[in-house]
Amino acid sequence: MSMPTIPQEPFRPNKKEVTIDLLESIALEEIALSHIMNAEAEKIQAFVGECLDFPTCPKNEEIIKFNKGVNQLLETIVMKEWLLLNKLENVLDFFDDCDKSDRHKKHHHKVKKDKDKDKESSS
Repeated sequence: MSMPTIPQEPFRPNKKEVTIDLLESIALEEIALSHIMNAEAEKIQAFVGECLDFPTCPKNEEIIKFNKGVNQLLETIVMKEWLLLNKLENVLDFFDDCDKSDRHKKHHHKVKKDKDKDKESSS
């Protein structure tokens, strides 16, 4: 397996594009989790039955086993949601840091321009 390479300068995404890509990745993961939860809900409905009559007549042990499986999946989804929340908070922090950095650069560029103008005026 080869090592990853860093794209050449003109093809590197800027900070705004990186932020958008990260937010899109979070949204896609959320959509995937919603599909998983929907499939699990359909599985539960089929197991329990429309009239809550357990059409497959499962034994108590089978109901407990089924319930544990559902519980494990939901715990996994909750953990994944927590990770996505952390990812979102990190992206927002990154975006805020980039925004502050950009404002700082613009301010210093403006101050430098003003100083240059003052020097030209006094000459």
